[in-house]
Amino acid sequence: MSAIIYEVSPGSIADELEIEPGDILLTIDEHPINDILDYQFYSRDDSIVIEIEKSNGDIWGIEIEKDYDDDLGLIFDDIIFDRMKQCKNRCIFCFVDQLPRKMRKTLYIKDDDYRLSFLTGNFITLTNLSRQDWNKITAMRLSPLYVSVHCLRPDLRNYMIGHASGEKIRDELARLRKAGIEVHTQIVLCPGINDGDILEETISGLAEFYPSVRSIGIVPVGLTGHREKLPALKTFDPESARKLIELIDPRQEYFRNKFGIGMVYLADEFYILAGREFPPSEYYDEYPQIENGIGLARILWDEFAEMRDELPGQIDERQVYIITGYSALAVLEPIVRELNQVTGLHVEMLPIRNDFFGGNVTVTGLLTGRDIIEQVGSRLAGKEIILPDVLLKEHSRSLLDDITIEDIEKQTKTRIIMTDGSARSLVEAVLGNGK
Repeated sequence: MSAIIYEVSPGSIADELEIEPGDILLTIDEHPINDILDYQFYSRDDSIVIEIEKSNGDIWGIEIEKDYDDDLGLIFDDIIFDRMKQCKNRCIFCFVDQLPRKMRKTLYIKDDDYRLSFLTGNFITLTNLSRQDWNKITAMRLSPLYVSVHCLRPDLRNYMIGHASGEKIRDELARLRKAGIEVHTQIVLCPGINDGDILEETISGLAEFYPSVRSIGIVPVGLTGHREKLPALKTFDPESARKLIELIDPRQEYFRNKFGIGMVYLADEFYILAGREFPPSEYYDEYPQIENGIGLARILWDEFAEMRDELPGQIDERQVYIITGYSALAVLEPIVRELNQVTGLHVEMLPIRNDFFGGNVTVTGLLTGRDIIEQVGSRLAGKEIILPDVLLKEHSRSLLDDITIEDIEKQTKTRIIMTDGSARSLVEAVLGNGK
């Protein structure tokens, strides 16, 4: 892969130099450009030399004098230009290993790329970093990073992630702390493996790295129905979820008194499973684990509360259906109940069972077009249904199984309205605004 230029900003430095879409940025000051980080880091100086390969194969060497931090005006269609750094772990709970067979090949690619951690909040294990990767992280001060820890006991972490380097996690966290890099950590909690005393030990150990370690997100293990030849794992039930909440609440209070932040945050799924109301916004501080989905329910509720007074008292007769996974029912129910107070409006939630993945997969974001089509059938022909865009693959109109929104509309004879996951987008879709 190469740093192929997708677009050149009109009037920019690159435009004036007659650099064109389709040209390739090879180097800046003799540094290869492997990703958007290289481009941003090396192009900021006030005097640089860039090397461009033109579409006809000619190589241009261009000296540029500019103000410090002035952008060259080059736009790329991706953020990684070389190969994505793939994961060599064999995590006992890896979701990719639990995918059904005969899906498209790209779904089976495991990434463990520190660049995606910094740029998009992907969690990495730190076990697949080369010496060059570490040098780049520290030289460019790529902060914050998002790190999957799971536990701090060396032998247990090795087992959980299936990589001999897993035991080095404390040394790696210390290395990041020394470099001045903040870290948001994740624990995928597996009942009977890294919970209980081990969980408490992990939380205490991570707190020792504060303020370098800024947050600890705890999420439940997700198990599909496709775990042939994989380790036997348990899921959480309402009682174990309640016990976990009772364990973490005092910890959060302790950290809030000591550090001024709660530091440790539980996934929304635990509160849904336990039948407990989501904590107030103060619990989540500045939502440092939002990339993990932790706090999304509270944000949605608070956004809806702020716009409650904007709801009309009455509209023309209108009926809509909200497609959702089963775990989101508890999140949407109070909002739908209030929307149905609007005279003339009839909103119904339509939970879709995830037959495609099976297991305990109930989140909306993993619903497939096939399950929606089969379970909706033709019974809503002529009706409007609402889907969140979290179902879609990035930059596409397709769901995970490559079925498109248009396919669903054609098969179910419905009209689909997409929302962006916010309360405002949902309310506007329900009311029919902007149709």
